[in-house]
Amino acid sequence: MQINSNVEKNLAKAMNKVTIPKKSRSYELCVKADALRFAKSYRESIKYYLDSIMMDREHQEAYWGLAVSYKYLTEYSKAIKTLEKLIELDDKNDKYFFELGVCNLSNGHPEEAIPHLIKAIIINKENLEAQIQLAIAHELVEETDLSLMIYNKLIETNPEFLKAYYNKGAMLMGMGDFLEASKTFFQLIKRNPDYYKAYLGIAMSFDKLSRFGDAIRYYKKFLGLKQFSEDAVFARQRIAELREMTSNRENNLTLI
Repeated sequence: MQINSNVEKNLAKAMNKVTIPKKSRSYELCVKADALRFAKSYRESIKYYLDSIMMDREHQEAYWGLAVSYKYLTEYSKAIKTLEKLIELDDKNDKYFFELGVCNLSNGHPEEAIPHLIKAIIINKENLEAQIQLAIAHELVEETDLSLMIYNKLIETNPEFLKAYYNKGAMLMGMGDFLEASKTFFQLIKRNPDYYKAYLGIAMSFDKLSRFGDAIRYYKKFLGLKQFSEDAVFARQRIAELREMTSNRENNLTLI
């Protein structure tokens, strides 16, 4: 009984020593700022993030939230400076480099985005979004061969990552290679028959290749999936135009 009594006393002493760590004022301000940011009150959140940082110059969560708020307000230069400070505190986090790359892209400086996106990928090879953004950055600096290489590698190693197919197809269309673009979009709908943007891509590619019957067919397939989208207006108008063109062509042939 004496042993049990001593055990209970020791447990009681230990429990008395266990206390919940007191949260700092910087932490509390950051939590309030996060709540405002999640509510999309980005401007209001900034004040609390800055106050949080003033109290703790190494509060990474506050710097991160501040950068994200600046990004959503399209104040990219401020977001970039905040992320650069954050990377001084922690240069092993791929999401910091990723967002820095994205902000440089959004700020119209793809050449500055490239090294940051590469760094994000070096830290985390599974960061597929960083690879996509890197391909976009290379395309914007007219290094389309590198973009294609990245997209092809992504498709090879991550065949279920559908964005790689779509971005590749869109880039090929921009390059005027409509046949290869249509092939890429067909690969995409083979993976996911409900990927409605791929049908529009196929329709537009066939349209450019003067395969008007096929174009009409795929414009219709697109409308079957997304009849109320913004692009649906274009698709309906284009179907009407192509039908008129083909009808006029047939009438001219009949007259001859």
